[in-house]
Amino acid sequence: MDSKANKRTVRVMVSAALAAMLALLLLLSGVSMYTLTNMRETIEEVVEETTEEGQPLLNLLHTVQRSDLSGHDFLAYGTDHERSRYAEDSAKTIAAFESALHAPYEDNEEKALVRRAFIKWKVVHNLTLSHSTDKDPAVKLKYMRKIDSQIEEVGQALLGALDRAQYEMAEMESSTSMLWRMVTVFIIFISILALVSTIFLWNWLVKGITGPLEDLAKSVKAVGVDERPIETEGLSDDEMGRLVRSVNDMAGRVYANANELKDMAEHDELTGLYNHRALLRLLDEEVVRCQRYKRAFSFILLDVDNFKEINDTYGHPAGDEAMKQLAIMIKDSIREVDKAARYGGDEIAVILPETEGVEALAMAERIRMGVATQHVLLPGGGIESLKISLGLAGYPGGKDTIRDLIEASDGALYDAKRNGRNTVCMDTWLKKSIS
Repeated sequence: MDSKANKRTVRVMVSAALAAMLALLLLLSGVSMYTLTNMRETIEEVVEETTEEGQPLLNLLHTVQRSDLSGHDFLAYGTDHERSRYAEDSAKTIAAFESALHAPYEDNEEKALVRRAFIKWKVVHNLTLSHSTDKDPAVKLKYMRKIDSQIEEVGQALLGALDRAQYEMAEMESSTSMLWRMVTVFIIFISILALVSTIFLWNWLVKGITGPLEDLAKSVKAVGVDERPIETEGLSDDEMGRLVRSVNDMAGRVYANANELKDMAEHDELTGLYNHRALLRLLDEEVVRCQRYKRAFSFILLDVDNFKEINDTYGHPAGDEAMKQLAIMIKDSIREVDKAARYGGDEIAVILPETEGVEALAMAERIRMGVATQHVLLPGGGIESLKISLGLAGYPGGKDTIRDLIEASDGALYDAKRNGRNTVCMDTWLKKSIS
């Protein structure tokens, strides 16, 4: 009897122990799934909010670039058509700023940066309107450069707002990693208590939860440091698999949007070339590299001699199409290491790394001939040939700053205009180096 009682007691104790371990495992599973579900919802909300914040900024970058171009045209030509076009683009820019300012922001600093950009843009707008009647080209050029400086500050403020959004993603990564560590510690602690009889369950937990959580943390980390999210294969169709796939999908969209914003911030919408802000960055990098390695480079500033005639004859859409095809011709004429950018209006700049003297002059002539020997097809069937004048300057060549280099190239460009156009002129330093 006692033996049976003891047997029953042992059976009960073992059953109770197994039941307790099973309860702990069930509790572990329930708490883990609840935590992971909440974590997924939190990540989805933060990523979705970050994406929503980025979209108005993306639209705003579009409109600011468009109004900057039409503002340059308005200052350059001052026609009623340019005034109307600039007024329309300015209205769209104001609407885009208002949309961005009313977007949801977790960080007040982001909104402050957008507001700062709006204030700077208003300064640009007022400068454009107040100096549109000036007749002196030198005065117009002076204010165009002043406007370009203000536009650069607008771009920096908007990029600062985007950086703040990425910082929010980094904070989300930190919170997710901490939650992942807490869940992992809890899983390990409960699993040790039931280790003897639950080896299979332990392996399942490690493979079924910890692995996807690591993939999840890596995906969130990749977004936080602006890297491409890791593509995870072989995921199951359970909650964990759906969680990782959902985060990977959202991280991919955030990465794609961030790259698109970066590309939009550095490239001209019409021609696809680098924009003015990116040009200054590339020049700064080239100057630093040349100073470090004691090398030289050359810089070309060119514009279209008959651009105004095309606009007056065929209309501004034809002028836009001519600029697009001109950009293609220039990219086909330069080397892979060279960099072409739209300086403003119909002016295009080209950086020629480690190129000077006769070689630089040959490259400039190559670009000129590459354009002069081709024709552009305009809307409505018109066919025109483009003629360009080029100003060529070298660095260092007695120049201390990037501004000195640009002014030297600009002076050479004016010499080319005075010498009959459709030609290449060099600054004084290059002329002496060749002779």
